[in-house]
Amino acid sequence: MGGNPIQFDYTVPATVLSFLLLVYLLSKYAWKPLMKMMEERRTNIESMLTQAENERQQAETIKREYQEEMRKARQEAQEVIAKATKVSEVRASEILAAAHEESEKIKKSALVDIERERDRAITEVKAQVADLSVLVAEKIIRQKLDMTTQGKLIDQFIQEVGEMQ
Repeated sequence: MGGNPIQFDYTVPATVLSFLLLVYLLSKYAWKPLMKMMEERRTNIESMLTQAENERQQAETIKREYQEEMRKARQEAQEVIAKATKVSEVRASEILAAAHEESEKIKKSALVDIERERDRAITEVKAQVADLSVLVAEKIIRQKLDMTTQGKLIDQFIQEVGEMQ
């Protein structure tokens, strides 16, 4: 092993030279296309993010419009229900008032009929009493009765009047 104490190894400078040559060639021929591709990718990603943001905003707008329409629909439904309830309450009170009025008419008509029938019955009873009084008087006069027979006739008359009622 006896050789030269200072030996120069050419592999390190060759490696450095090859690396520099590789960097030069990559920068000359591959770097620009690679950077162009990276820029296109960045631009594409930015446009997709912008588009996604726009679509998200559109979705938010559509969601708000939908919620507003639903709120309006609920409000209209509540108004329709309230109006229908009010109309039904008014109609119910009208029906009750009409029924009360009709019952009052029927009651008054029945009272008038009862009064008329009572008056007619009283008139008939008075006529019958008058007729019976005349008949009793005729019998008394015809028979020229004594007091005992006359009392029996009066009792018989009272019994006949009681049977008529």
